[in-house]
Amino acid sequence: MVGEVLESASPSAGPKDEIVAELARAAAAARAQAGDLTVMACGIAIPAPFDYVAGVSHMDHKFRAIKGLSLGGLLQEITGLPTYFINDADAFGLGVSWRQLPDAKRFVALTIGTGLGGSFIENGRNVRDSDRIPPGGEIWNLPYAGGILEDHVSARAVVTAYERLSPGGHPATTSDGPAIGNPASAKEIGTLASAGDRPAVGAYQEMGTAIGRGLAPVLLRFEPEVLVIGGQIARSLPIFGPLVTEALTQAGLPNLPVIAATGGNMALWGAAKYLLTD
Repeated sequence: MVGEVLESASPSAGPKDEIVAELARAAAAARAQAGDLTVMACGIAIPAPFDYVAGVSHMDHKFRAIKGLSLGGLLQEITGLPTYFINDADAFGLGVSWRQLPDAKRFVALTIGTGLGGSFIENGRNVRDSDRIPPGGEIWNLPYAGGILEDHVSARAVVTAYERLSPGGHPATTSDGPAIGNPASAKEIGTLASAGDRPAVGAYQEMGTAIGRGLAPVLLRFEPEVLVIGGQIARSLPIFGPLVTEALTQAGLPNLPVIAATGGNMALWGAAKYLLTD
């Protein structure tokens, strides 16, 4: 690795010029750390809906100001670098393959945050067109409990379950902090769960069961060696992981390890690896 990870505020809600300029600044800052090395291209991990080949966003929930525009072309005009895009969940999976599981032949990586994303990795590459996986590798919209899986596996799903399980909606407390009332964030609920708060534990356990039951049909087809959980929610894996394993065992997958991604921004590594392998 050359240089260090740099952070900047997301320009996703800004006007077109601000979005393009901020992304170009981020690329320039990273490039400046290369020293005498030659930088050949720029890789960007970005969520769907996005035309990754053409470099065009189709998002309405963020980056609205550049919807339908050639983001890759706009950035290349400023940076002078060919710019490539990859789905953020796929980038995460590639990063895990490169940095954490280089010897794994086949695994599935989940990103659980605002929404639910998944990456199917085989021999160090993303699998996106196969009858062994859902169309396009998308798992957020898999059917589950009369709705879709993302409604039960995401940060908002944890919050919703916690509010439902909290008697009367009364605020809960941590052992070392002030009361946390409803609604709380998934991170706060994770802290409460670690302290033994019953509604918080229950909320995460419900998510664990949904992961196992909702993904089991896909995992049975893909036959991964391991299931990797990423995102901030992965910190609570000791709480919900056993429920994932229990549900997978009941579905016929008794020996599938469920692990958390190691530290670091795996999606950044994956965006770089994508340029080297595809």
